[in-house]
Amino acid sequence: MGGGTSGGMMAMSGPDLLPAWVTWLWLIALAAVLVFHCSHFVRMGGQHRWFHASHILMLVSMLYMYASMEFHWKWLPAALQAWVFGLSTAAILVWMVYRIVKKLPFSYLWILALIMQAAMIYMWLPDWIAVLTWILVGYYALETLAWLLGLINDTKGKGAVGPGDTSAFVPLAHPSRMANVSMAIMAASMGYMFAAMQLMR
Repeated sequence: MGGGTSGGMMAMSGPDLLPAWVTWLWLIALAAVLVFHCSHFVRMGGQHRWFHASHILMLVSMLYMYASMEFHWKWLPAALQAWVFGLSTAAILVWMVYRIVKKLPFSYLWILALIMQAAMIYMWLPDWIAVLTWILVGYYALETLAWLLGLINDTKGKGAVGPGDTSAFVPLAHPSRMANVSMAIMAASMGYMFAAMQLMR
């Protein structure tokens, strides 16, 4: 696991933010969100499908990470997960550059997806930098709050990034309470894991 746990469970050296009951709450919440995003992945196409695919990838990985804390799973190497998210990050970045070159605007939510994929690379690296980890904790706390308050919404005509005709812009948000809560849970799960693992170091 990230922060040096790929070869085994990390030795406790700080407060334990992951007692069994907390871990199980995260597992249940993330599993529910996974079902929600899978339903959207199946029903939708185009950019929406790929956008939800990035969330599904993150959710499966985070479910494994929380479960490994509880069940001591070691069968999915951290290095493999880092490589997978490296490829997904590169794919999103290349696609964004392509859109900019072709003057095809894209939703700013893709930037959040890019940050999430890149953060998952860091999540699975063996060594962390404390300052960067706490920056990520702060970032995901703010993103969680923004989703809960309904501040992240690209459907109001102001979410396009890049030059070109905005008719090529595809909004990705689903401005509903359930959708916002699902996104908030994902962001919060990452921030919480970063904090928990950093405190254990």
